[in-house]
Amino acid sequence: MKKITLAISGLVLLAGSAFADSTNIGAKLSYGNFDASGTETQNLTSDPKLTSSGDANFPFASIFLEREKEFSNFNVALGLDFIPLTAEIDKLGGGDGTDATVEVGNQITLYVQPSKELSNGLKVFGKLGYSRMSVDITDITRQATTAGTASTDGSTSKDLDGITVGLGVEKSVSAGPFDFIRLEASYTDYDSISHTNSNSKKLTADADLTAINLSIGKKF
Repeated sequence: MKKITLAISGLVLLAGSAFADSTNIGAKLSYGNFDASGTETQNLTSDPKLTSSGDANFPFASIFLEREKEFSNFNVALGLDFIPLTAEIDKLGGGDGTDATVEVGNQITLYVQPSKELSNGLKVFGKLGYSRMSVDITDITRQATTAGTASTDGSTSKDLDGITVGLGVEKSVSAGPFDFIRLEASYTDYDSISHTNSNSKKLTADADLTAINLSIGKKF
């Protein structure tokens, strides 16, 4: 529900024709590093906590829509970026811990992007945005140990929120239907999330995403 509210709010802002001198649409190809760390209670809440971390590199794609306003010395765009893909993470845990299948994806980012034109159709820009990603945890099973009995928990869904910052360059081009190309580096710092199963085993995780992004788009 919160994700739908975010999307509707973004579309209402983007629809304000009085704000914009142009509308930009396009597609973005990215290569990112997703880094995560977390702690868990091994058995009951009185047991010591375990800490682990890991990262993964992967390509992904998104589409974006912007309203851009031109001022005398700079431009400001208000945009909405959507990653319509999901990725399934292999089963986690095992042994005397917890098994689960985790799927992440469908990220929406609402952002503001100021830019400054240099020369020959070249611009530099910065980005500040708010991102929300869905996290679905399914097939949760708790292994039996001397400190607790086995259990099976229902599926759960979480929203992973974060702040996105970026810096890049844009070049005007004339390539078929496209009017510009962008190269950008971005970083998203997500808030931590937690899940507690029926045996009081608690998992807390924190993550961030660093990406290099190549975009191509059209102005109207």
